[in-house]
Amino acid sequence: MAGADPNAPLQPVDAAGRLQCLECGNWYRSLASHLRASEDMSADEYRERHGLAAGHPLVSQELSETWSEQTRTRQDRGDLTSIAELPADKWRAASSKGNARHRETAPRPEVKAAHQAAVVKGRSQAHANRRAALDALARDLNHPDWAAFIRETAHLSVNQVGRMTGRNPKTIAYWRQKLLGAGWATAGARLHPRRAAAYARLDAEFATRGWVDLAAACSSVGRRGLQGVAAAVGSKPATLQAWDAQRRTGGETP
Repeated sequence: MAGADPNAPLQPVDAAGRLQCLECGNWYRSLASHLRASEDMSADEYRERHGLAAGHPLVSQELSETWSEQTRTRQDRGDLTSIAELPADKWRAASSKGNARHRETAPRPEVKAAHQAAVVKGRSQAHANRRAALDALARDLNHPDWAAFIRETAHLSVNQVGRMTGRNPKTIAYWRQKLLGAGWATAGARLHPRRAAAYARLDAEFATRGWVDLAAACSSVGRRGLQGVAAAVGSKPATLQAWDAQRRTGGETP
């Protein structure tokens, strides 16, 4: 329609749900019927001219729902044949035609923008659904919501919380990072009792020898370095490194 506002919706809809014809400017519940009767144009030609997607609906939402309900009623009565019951050549031909129309319309800027908006909306809704499921899980565990649950279980290891919730420990770590910040591992987590006992023994061993930290111990034993310290205190090099890192940060590993 000449002189149309470039910022107007791609296919305007009024408060009553009617669609505006972009050819004549009038409003209709079914544009497809109007186009055939008054504009001498097919629905595909209309969509092509105005940059609409191949599957863009040209009927009002109310009319579409009415037709869908009528179709379901006829299917229940057995008056209609489902696509699964059609001969293979017919449904393949229909599918091929639909794919061809999609390939034609998908590159249009207006259609790409609509598709991208739908993707963003879908992702946002999926995220909201996942968060709602986590909130429900937290309430089942007697916490107000997921955020409160994460904060109130910060003293437990990610493995323990994972077992409580049936979630992967990496998922728990992700939410702790998101809700508690980068320092969540030292903010309230605690050591496993056996690891805590091992670290306490190393504290005592180092105090007895006068070693203030692992670097000082390695210097004290000379060229044997970390292996020599491990042999001296009856521990493993990896355990010593984890103990030293935990002591230097002043926190506890989850």
